[in-house]
Amino acid sequence: MQVQETSNLGEVSSKDALADRSLCALLALVGSKRMGTSVLRRRTKLSHAAFDSLLGWLQREYLVDVVSTMTGLGVEEEVALTERGEALLVTMLETTCELPEFR
Repeated sequence: MQVQETSNLGEVSSKDALADRSLCALLALVGSKRMGTSVLRRRTKLSHAAFDSLLGWLQREYLVDVVSTMTGLGVEEEVALTERGEALLVTMLETTCELPEFR
């Protein structure tokens, strides 16, 4: 029985880690609405592979868009917070904290 509880705790902490990184990424985007992918990866403190996985998940959930721009030196990618991402972030914050009305 104790092994089962331990594995359940492990599963919860993995989900919490994803939620924490997702929240971190969304919060980083709030002020600027857009940020270079490399800057956002550094702010989340994730490896390239973990960041790519997180970014893919955020895109599939329509919380962020990745916007590519052609420059003289190549292609620059920025991550942009969507309206859905901003709304989810506000909802998450409202459920965990007592906040003044944002809307």
